[in-house]
Amino acid sequence: MRNLFILYVLFLILGCGGGNQQSGFENDEPITSAPIAKSKIITSDTLFIDALGANMSEMKFNKKVIRVPANKNITIALTNESSDATMPHNIVIIKKGFANDVGQAGLRHKVNAYVKPNDQNVIANSPLAQIGETVYFSFKTPEIGNYEFICSYPGHWGLMKGEFITK
Repeated sequence: MRNLFILYVLFLILGCGGGNQQSGFENDEPITSAPIAKSKIITSDTLFIDALGANMSEMKFNKKVIRVPANKNITIALTNESSDATMPHNIVIIKKGFANDVGQAGLRHKVNAYVKPNDQNVIANSPLAQIGETVYFSFKTPEIGNYEFICSYPGHWGLMKGEFITK
């Protein structure tokens, strides 16, 4: 009977949502569920982001603004929902105003997911997510402020971008 009660409590905690409020995440657009790798542990501090679009003119992230607490360890799960195999995506958190610089610098760094190693304008970045793949990366969010996020895959950062705000 006690085990059944514990399972019921766990079901309520895990199944009823509310994880994003507890973690402090706020999003101007709803978070969508992403396929989860069975070996990856997901916590209330995991933020799910989808890269969308079947072609160059449709590509975008499912969020335009991401608000997270400052100085907090978080994990981002990026799912590439594209149907075009030539459309890998990543997500790069950068200092505001440096999208073009980071994108241009990354062109020569294919082996590092098109991100220049040790780029002082890059706060954190994911690996490339191939079609249908979910990639994960964890980092400590920067101090309170306004930042940006982009896909640094060549030619993508002009359309695939948004605001990353810490509070």
